[in-house]
Amino acid sequence: MSISQLLLILTWLTPLALGLWQLTRLSATLPLAGLAALPALLTALFVPLGTQLEIPALLFGSIFALDRAGQVFLFFTALLWLLAGLFAQAYLQKDARQPHFFAFFLLAMAGNFGLIVAADMFNFYLWFALMSFASYGLIVHSGQAEAQRAGRLYMVLVIVGEVALFSALVLINAATETSRLAELSGRGIDDLSAALIAGSFGIKAGAVLLHLWLPLAHPAAPIPASAVLSGAMIKAGVLGWLRFLQPAEGAAWGELFLIAGLVTAFYGAVMGISQTNAKTVLAYSSISQMGFIMVGVGVWLIGGELREAALVAVGLYALHHALAKGALFLGVAFGGASRLVPIVLLLPALALAGLPLTSGAVAKAALKSLTDQLSGGWAEVLSLGLSLAAIGTTLLMARFLWLIARTPEPHKAMPRLMWLTWAALLICVAGILFVLPEASGAVSESLKESKVATAVTPILIGAALSGAVGLVASVGKGRLPALKLPLVAPGDVLIVFAALYAALERLLRAVLKGLNVLQERLVASLSWGRALNALSALSAQLEARLRTDWLVSGGALLLLSLGVLLIVWLSSL
Repeated sequence: MSISQLLLILTWLTPLALGLWQLTRLSATLPLAGLAALPALLTALFVPLGTQLEIPALLFGSIFALDRAGQVFLFFTALLWLLAGLFAQAYLQKDARQPHFFAFFLLAMAGNFGLIVAADMFNFYLWFALMSFASYGLIVHSGQAEAQRAGRLYMVLVIVGEVALFSALVLINAATETSRLAELSGRGIDDLSAALIAGSFGIKAGAVLLHLWLPLAHPAAPIPASAVLSGAMIKAGVLGWLRFLQPAEGAAWGELFLIAGLVTAFYGAVMGISQTNAKTVLAYSSISQMGFIMVGVGVWLIGGELREAALVAVGLYALHHALAKGALFLGVAFGGASRLVPIVLLLPALALAGLPLTSGAVAKAALKSLTDQLSGGWAEVLSLGLSLAAIGTTLLMARFLWLIARTPEPHKAMPRLMWLTWAALLICVAGILFVLPEASGAVSESLKESKVATAVTPILIGAALSGAVGLVASVGKGRLPALKLPLVAPGDVLIVFAALYAALERLLRAVLKGLNVLQERLVASLSWGRALNALSALSAQLEARLRTDWLVSGGALLLLSLGVLLIVWLSSL
């Protein structure tokens, strides 16, 4: 085994082993547990592309590999997990449940890294499931009612997504007769499989109507967990699309992603502006930004000459958003600790808005250069749509900064490690895209005069709208009616689903009540009603006995199952 192959294994083995160790020893926290992400970062930086390792004895034959997309995703994912983990060490130092947090944190980290380097279907599914289920422990960490509610909704959507993904992988494996991801390229998948893939990973990525868990989970989870949930883990959905959906010339799925991306970008911005919690605003901002990335995935799915450029643009945008959103979330922890905090947060906020000379300008220039080359009227539609969505991003960031400025000063001094890790992440936001070789073309593109004007205009409009609202609110204070935005509860369409569920539940209760009344009248009217009542009472007693004597019922079920298996085996001889 070469050093490169060893690093490929240590990428997921290090956080997995430490997470399992922490799970068995919850009396104390591992020191500097965030360093478990270091092997993954080294792998992204130094392991050559194309490195592969097969382990036949592991999980029905596991394959690990590092390709171009995996390298980019592993780089920003590992960097964010590393800094967020070190930040969490100081942020939760007086939290009695800190060991529980890091047990789930490390297991989710292992799943996130494992799915990136997984090169076969079963391996990918296993690591994706580990990341998804371990994240539940991060969301419900506080134990409060809001966290429990967010955790329940999250688990429902996770299970739905996992079932859809498993079904899709079974269909794809049956059609292609291979479990190797590299061998899927160019084969294409049927529409049912594509729909299941789009939906299952859409839940993780926060696509519109599948995003319900995000606005509830982020305010409930501790700040370092929110940073990796929004910055790193939702990108697993994007990577899943890239791994399993297959580009084809003029593909309808590509056009569907273009439409869904625009809708998601608008929807996240509109819903987020009225929120009163800074972390909820950032959650809706993540939904909106994932819409931009979905547009890039749509171009990639359409294929043709733009395929390779689209893959680069999606990777750059994912990297930019991961670091900028991570910096914004970690900045929430400082709140009003200093008047400089909102000023410093301007850097990642303006980067998300796409201000020239920021990472956002580079990422959006790469995306814009793709959409401008589309035919069929898409270039004009996307140009207008993305510009309007950029105005929404500016308004969202203005809302976020306003809420942060009004946040009271923390009651305790922030540990130095928190300041250092936050500063390191801010430095990465400021300069990392300008030194990556893959971004050189996008950097020069973003500095063109036409691109600068295109990037600045939505920001100026958004800033002007925000300033006008603030001016009206301040000048009219005490003389005009209070200016209040219409409040939309976090989860938005979840309210509609909850109302429909409640109405359906009332209808079913009424139907069942009517059936019970009808049954009672029929039984009472029959001459053998007493016999039926006695039989019903005997059945109830038997059911109660089986419920209390679970050994008997469990043993009976086991014997019945073994008998069925024996009959099936004998019939096959």
